[in-house]
Formats: sequence, structure tokens, C-alpha cells
Amino acid sequence: MAVVNGESHWVPAEEESAALREMTVGDLLDEAAQRWPQREALVYAAYEDRGLNLRWSFTELRERSRRVARALIASDIGHGDRVAVWATNLPEWLLLEFGAAYCGAVLVPINPLLRTSEVSYILRTAGVSVCFALPENRGASLWSLLDEAARTAPTLRLRVAFGQSPDALGVSWEDWLSRADAVSEDMLEQRRLQVTPHDSVQIQFTSGTTGSPKGAELSHLGVVNDGRLFAQRAGLSEGGRNVNPMPLFHCGGCVIATLGALATGSTHYPIVTFEAERVARTVANERATVLSAVPTMMIAVEEAAQREGLDISGLQRVITGGSTVPLELLQHWNRKFGTRFSITYGLTEASPIITQSSPFDPDELQMGSCGQALPAVEMDVVDADGKRVPLGEQGEVRTRGWLVMKSYFGNPAATRETLSADGWLRTGDLGRMDSNGYLWISGRAKDMIIRGGENVYPREIEDALITLDEIVDANVIGVPDERYGEEICAYVRLKPGASLTVEELRERLNDRIARFKIPKYLRVVEQFPLTPSGKVQKFRLRQMFAEETA
Repeated sequence: MAVVNGESHWVPAEEESAALREMTVGDLLDEAAQRWPQREALVYAAYEDRGLNLRWSFTELRERSRRVARALIASDIGHGDRVAVWATNLPEWLLLEFGAAYCGAVLVPINPLLRTSEVSYILRTAGVSVCFALPENRGASLWSLLDEAARTAPTLRLRVAFGQSPDALGVSWEDWLSRADAVSEDMLEQRRLQVTPHDSVQIQFTSGTTGSPKGAELSHLGVVNDGRLFAQRAGLSEGGRNVNPMPLFHCGGCVIATLGALATGSTHYPIVTFEAERVARTVANERATVLSAVPTMMIAVEEAAQREGLDISGLQRVITGGSTVPLELLQHWNRKFGTRFSITYGLTEASPIITQSSPFDPDELQMGSCGQALPAVEMDVVDADGKRVPLGEQGEVRTRGWLVMKSYFGNPAATRETLSADGWLRTGDLGRMDSNGYLWISGRAKDMIIRGGENVYPREIEDALITLDEIVDANVIGVPDERYGEEICAYVRLKPGASLTVEELRERLNDRIARFKIPKYLRVVEQFPLTPSGKVQKFRLRQMFAEETA
């Protein structure tokens, strides 16, 4: 790899293409079952109180997934038909991920916190034929909401309930699964052989930190290689024990954690819905070696382990990213637990990882940067006119190559806005690149604050805030101001028992950052509004401020 002409342009060496493999998701599971047939592939170890306690080998995971594929074929799901799954991180979710991949169906994950209009929009936009749903989640009847959503989703012809169907409008999982008996393994194999690495495997609707969701159409080639190459860059050893509290309806859960474990023959421990105590218990009791977690999860897991007296020091790797990653937090975990890190940067439209640091990088790069581009990935940083900026200067990050989505499904206008004719994906993120191709992300272009003509980047202020003893986590936004156009507001979570006034905050920051960057406003919150993937929804913080000052 090399930087070109002193510009922020990273061009992969030709030989890097050898790192890619022309594989489907089904091929990846077949290979894992062949290499590690009796090794534990999927384990739920913290849910005996909920009647969920299983340990499946790679062979059993493959057999169960192929049975799901046969049931899909028996339900007249054709190659390229869309299949939605609306549920938490249950075993059936993963069986559908692999089963759909085997028979060439396209999976459409749906966040179980979404409601009628949002679900109807996804079902309608993606042209979904069948929806698998958890009947109830957190006191909400998803089944009733699905009934309402289905009224404006004309392509939906089958509903399947995880567990028992609440009414005659759908069928239970077990009754539906019995349809597989009508389809032979030979019939399935004929379908599987028609699936190519360049076929669509998922339509992932973006989690929405800024607005309406769009369906990123991802290929087998993109997600398989993103999962494989992520695992290599993270230094994940064969036969690891990987705990995954990331939602499966997001690429961080169903691609990175799931396919990364598959590629390394590692045991995958999904967490049904993020509960810090269950994560800490799984890590401690199973002597887990890898944890995937955004910073807010890391903070909560450590607090839970302390409360319950659990030892989580067996963790060798923490995979994190998805939002601002406070350096102080990583250094603390490294000192306390000896953990090494891999910081990922990407977005759904890129399958999802673009760059990633290695646990073998020097500390300042391993913990401070977002690492280098994955193999065979081209990347640059450009100004507002699309011209590449010099090394070290800030601009918008773009990427090109095998990892980029095919399109926004059914939305050519949005596709043209994000994907250039020559294949460049605009990320909307601001960053800078060094001469070795390491990337530092400073935030969303839309999050930049312009105060009195000065460009202020929230990430720099957030990094300063997190160094204060009282603060656990911080997020900074711009808010309207008559004099300066915008002023700076800091939303923070404090440590238990701590207090902090805006005057104290301003005094403490006085010698840490320029005076014009010091927040005028301080708001203390118990939690931040998050997307399903753990990113802070800054537009919700702006709404909160507006409502408060209206």
C-alpha cells in the first residue's frame, strides 16, 4: 500500500487482492463445519432463567441452517426474494441469516424497537415476501404492530412467529420449519450452487443518526471478506471465545462478530438484548477472549463486573468503534485487564468496516487512531469540492472497492448522492490521514459547529471532557445562538456521586482547549439516546435542547 503524491489518497498494492476470497456466506459456514466439525460454534450461556441454554457445534449449526433454507424453498421463496427478521439476538435469527444465504434469499433485518410506520416503510421499500417476528419485546406486541404494518405492505404474504403464533394470521416457527421435510438436500444443493459471491445477501436499513433510513444492498463478497479480514486485522486466534452484545440487525452484530467468529472457528456467544450483567457473567464464566462493544457498553460492563465481583480479565481483545472512543477508557482497560484493542471505523454502506487498527500497533496508533484500510481497499480524504487534501489535513473520507454496497435498494436518487459514477462511496465523516495511511476520524461533517466563523469539531472537545475526573462519557453539539450563529453544549454522564457545574467545567477546561471551544452550556444526563448500533443520536440531543429552551 502507498500514499500517492503527498495527498490523502491510499492505494492498495496489487498483490493485496490475493487476500480476498470469492465466497458466499453459505460457503463460509460449510468450510467452518468441515474444518472444526465438533467445536462449539454457538452458545447461549447466560439465559437458563429464560429457558434458553444451548451449545451447538459447527456441524449442528450447519445442519440446522440448511433445514431453514429448505423450509424457505418450501415456502416458495425464490432466488433474490426478500426475507425480513424482526427480533432480538435469538438463535433463530442466526439460522435465518445462514439459511437465507444458502438458498439465495436476501435478508432484511429490522430493529425490534421500531414501530408501525417504520416497519411498514421497510417492508414496502424492500418488497418483503415473508417476515419472521418475535411476538413480543419489552412489553410491546410486535405481532400486533406487524398486523398494522402489513396493511400497507402488499408483497408480504407470510408471517412466522418465533415460538407460538398469537393468532391465525401467522404460523409458529416449529410448524413452519416442518415444511423443510418436503425439500430434499439435493434440491437445496441445486439452489445453493446458483448463489454467487456477487449476489445480494442483505438489505441493511441504516440506523439513522441524521434522518430517514435507506436500505444498503450488500453482497456475499462484501460481508464475507469484511468479516474475514476484520478477524485477521484484530489478531483473533483460532478457537477463541467471542462475546457479542452487538445487535444482529446491525452489521456490527451479524457481519463482524458473527462471520468473524465463523472465519476463525471461534465460539460465538450472542447476547439476546444488551444487559451489562449478562455480558459480564458470560465473559467471566466462559473465560471469553474477545468482546465486541461500543464505549458505552464497555463502561456498563465494567461497572456490572465490579458490582457482581466478576473476573473479566481473561479478555485478550476488545473490538470497539462506532462512536467516539475515549483514549482514557482504553488506557484504563489496558492497565486494569491487560486488554489490547482493535478500533474499527466504517458504515453500513461499506459492509461495514473500512479501516481498523491492529492490537499489534504501537499504543498511540492502536488506541488513538482508526487504523489503516482493510486489504485491497482504496481510500482518500477530500475537500468540499471533491479535491484530495494534503496529508494531515481534514476532509471528508471516501472509499472504493469490494466492500462498497451495490446500491440503496429501490432508491436510485439517494444512491447517486452517495456513490459516484466511478465507485467512490462518500461517508459523510470528517477525518485526516497520515503518510502510513492511518486514519483519524473527527466526526460527522453535519456535526461540525461553526461558532463566530470558527470551525469547531465536537470530537476534540469530547476528548478533553473525558479527561475530567467527574465525567464518564461526553457528547458535544452545536445549538443556535444569536450572536455567534452557534454555541457549544456538552451533554455528559457523571460518575456515581459526582457533581459538576458549568462554571467548574469552564474553569477546568481553560488550560486544555482554546477558549472559543469551551462549552457555554452543560447538561447532565443518565443515558444518551443511541442508535441500535450504539452510536449517539446527536440530532436527538439537539431536539432535547430545543425542547428545553422553547
